[in-house]
Amino acid sequence: MKTIKITITIFLLGFAQLIYAQGQDQTSPTYDYSYTDSTSNTGGGETTSDSSNANTENAVEVYKRIVLNLDSNTNLITYTGIMEQEESGSDSLYARAKKFGERLFGKDKNIFEVQKYGQKLVMNGSITAYSYANKYNKKSIGKYEFKMTVSIKEGRYKYTITNLVHQGPIPANGKPYRNYFEYYYNSPTNVRGNDTILRYADKEIKDTIARFQNSMKEPKIIDEDEW
Repeated sequence: MKTIKITITIFLLGFAQLIYAQGQDQTSPTYDYSYTDSTSNTGGGETTSDSSNANTENAVEVYKRIVLNLDSNTNLITYTGIMEQEESGSDSLYARAKKFGERLFGKDKNIFEVQKYGQKLVMNGSITAYSYANKYNKKSIGKYEFKMTVSIKEGRYKYTITNLVHQGPIPANGKPYRNYFEYYYNSPTNVRGNDTILRYADKEIKDTIARFQNSMKEPKIIDEDEW
């Protein structure tokens, strides 16, 4: 009789445990055997990585790259402007633009890609590239090559500088490197180095444009009575 009671008791205890197990919340961590604690070594890596990425992004954002004008049609870095000069005829503007090109780029026929008298000049020019330790100390880092287009009408002209290339110094053996400005502008690597070259170039090109604009002005006529 005792044996029967013991058997019945064991059976009832087992049945109760089975019902308890079936009634557990299957979304509970203690029920999901693949669950891992978020504070464990395996779970903490993502948090560290996210923090590291955020710090890296913030560090990159601190440095502001130079912003240059990109032509919407060609996607090339472009310097352009329209100058009103009502006192100047198209013929005199053309002559001054050509004289400026010959003085700055040389008198080689290959300099002038297009010559339409009184209307348009397309010049393949270059200027020396410099790096600056300070405003009194500079050294050559090759040259900047570009295409300069001057479109002319009566009393006005338009200049455009594009197809900009940086050619590095000529080494003792081998060929110098050549990089388009767009490469420097868009490259995700060596951001500061590339940006520094673009800043040096921007200064030289703007100086060249200022000289060009001065050369296009009508000469001042001094009244003989004003001396």
